[in-house]
Amino acid sequence: MMPILTLVVFTPLVSSPIVFLLGRRMGKRVGWISFIPLIFAYILLVSSMPLIRESSLMEIYGWASELGLTFGLLGDGLSVPLLLMLMSVFAFSTLYSIHYMDRRIREIYGGENKTAHGLYYSLTLLYAAALAGVMLSTNLIEFYLFFELLLVASWGLVFAFSYGDKWRTSLIYFIWTHIGGVLLFIGIALIHWRLGSFEIADIPRMMSDPIAFWAGISLALGLLIKISAFGLHAWLPPTYVNAPSPVSAMVGSTSVGLSTYALARLMLPFKPVLLGISGWLELWALITILYAGVMALVQRDFKSLVAYLSMSQMNYCVLGVFTYNLYGVSGAVSYAISHGLAIGLLFLTSGSIFHQTGELEFRRLGGLASKMPSALIACLVGFLTIGGVPPTIGFESKFTLLTGAFQRGIASSPLEFSVALLATTLATVITLAYEFWTIWRLFYTKLPEGLMGVREAPLTMVVALLFLSLESLVMGIWPYTIAESIERVVHLSLATHSL
Repeated sequence: MMPILTLVVFTPLVSSPIVFLLGRRMGKRVGWISFIPLIFAYILLVSSMPLIRESSLMEIYGWASELGLTFGLLGDGLSVPLLLMLMSVFAFSTLYSIHYMDRRIREIYGGENKTAHGLYYSLTLLYAAALAGVMLSTNLIEFYLFFELLLVASWGLVFAFSYGDKWRTSLIYFIWTHIGGVLLFIGIALIHWRLGSFEIADIPRMMSDPIAFWAGISLALGLLIKISAFGLHAWLPPTYVNAPSPVSAMVGSTSVGLSTYALARLMLPFKPVLLGISGWLELWALITILYAGVMALVQRDFKSLVAYLSMSQMNYCVLGVFTYNLYGVSGAVSYAISHGLAIGLLFLTSGSIFHQTGELEFRRLGGLASKMPSALIACLVGFLTIGGVPPTIGFESKFTLLTGAFQRGIASSPLEFSVALLATTLATVITLAYEFWTIWRLFYTKLPEGLMGVREAPLTMVVALLFLSLESLVMGIWPYTIAESIERVVHLSLATHSL
């Protein structure tokens, strides 16, 4: 049988240095070469979907036998659907970058710089490979090494290509994400100290140990930095706003996809020791949702709004995971898929508008519906997905997640019930307010005189926007293509780790 998971990880990894060398000769055309390993990984993951609905894929290789370590890759209903979404965002962000990054690199270097193209696409492939490695790892050392590689690759993209003060932006990103990495390492070290094993499958054996609570807290805090919980979010606004739009799309989808996967994979075994404080973690998620939603409402430019929108909405996934019930957790994973697609779409839409108009401030934009129909379609699909409106995938996932939140609230305490109620009502009203207000300001107010000559974005950018829009709609019309496999794994995990 073809080693599907191995190819998903190592095809972009091996391609990375090759693309760097080719980029020094080919310039922006190397973007087409970079697209191939990513779309190949995406196709492999699509082909594996029927296999993981009833079982899982496991590929094990010898590694450090003296330490009891193997190099293992696990593809199941939790990792494969999320990774499928992320690979689609990475692949089509790469295609989108061919024109977008050519302009950005010319701005930075005052003209053509072929080496910069090679660096950009090689880092993108390295980033994608590391992401796949994290999400398919079977042991915590493997998980951590790929996680660190992911942070370095994404930092390189932010440092080399950001707008504004890239030194400050990249330093903030580096410090905060590595604080998260250190917290993850502490949690991993505590687990190995008490268990003598790095295998993720062995974590449940630790739950009778008093150290388990602190190991779980350390892991949770590390992941909450990655998903930008309130108070741990200082890195997100400058990174998302100043990074080039395709980089923002990849970092944004990774933040929600990877963090939700890791929370679901690593936090469910800690249910016996964290259930008592999980209500407070749900409240923390709600505070983040409301704070970032209000911040989105008052932003003056489109990309800043999308940054805070992302912070707000991806914390629904934190809320869902810490309900510790089937609907909440499976809804969180499904919503991470829908949010990853939506946030990728919205950042690419902002980049498309900026590429064609040179503007992102709402007061300088308007009337773009007839000028840039692809941006209108992508923006509508992105916002409908975020808002949980059918027929997008956001409807099924958000409904399932909030059902789990109410189920937990009814069975638990007034605190959890209040969290569910506010997340469904007040937070939804805020979300719909900034979504519809944004659509009106960008596309249906009067077209400014200076934008009369605006034309549709280049074809590669349009294709990226339309493909991701279509993917969200297809998953929304047939949600059980992913929901059944997610629910099967979550149900089994919760049954195994129940009190």
